[in-house]
Amino acid sequence: MPDGFAVSARAALRGATEAVHLRLHAIPVFEALAEGRITRAAYAALLRRKLGFHAALEARLAEAPDLASLGVDLAARRRSHLLRADLAWLGVTSEAEPAPLPRYDTTAAALGALYVAEGSTLGGRHLARALDGLLPPGMDGRRFLLGHGERHGEMWRTCCAAIERCGAEAEARARMIQGALDTFAAFEAWFTAAEALA
Repeated sequence: MPDGFAVSARAALRGATEAVHLRLHAIPVFEALAEGRITRAAYAALLRRKLGFHAALEARLAEAPDLASLGVDLAARRRSHLLRADLAWLGVTSEAEPAPLPRYDTTAAALGALYVAEGSTLGGRHLARALDGLLPPGMDGRRFLLGHGERHGEMWRTCCAAIERCGAEAEARARMIQGALDTFAAFEAWFTAAEALA
């Protein structure tokens, strides 16, 4: 670890984004989902809003400097198609409005943005189970929340390894953290907009 780096890059990311994580968990629709009391209509609206965010993020990352040099295969990490499958199963076929997102001009900033998307897979299985009272058993309607499925552990470890490699240099670490903060800010704004889940 370089001199002056008291914590790992992943821990630095987690610490820098902790406050926004807490705020996001307190958004009513996310609370309802986690507590298993979300309605079918609200769940469909939530997924549609998530599609607007994730499809836009995938497009932004496709425009950004390639993450392959860090061992990250972006194509394997796309999940917007899972949201479309869940929405189709729920009877929603219209395309979602894209969320306004920043551009990522460096590999480090792009990796910070990816951290936001990949981090959302960590609690996905718990949230998928919270839907047991709303959805039938199986994957239908909850493919997005189940994320990478059996590949979850491997995918997360690969992401964490990339974060540590990128964050080994101070300037890259700072850009990675800023990329994550900018992306979380966009996510928070998207889900706290007055009309977001109307």
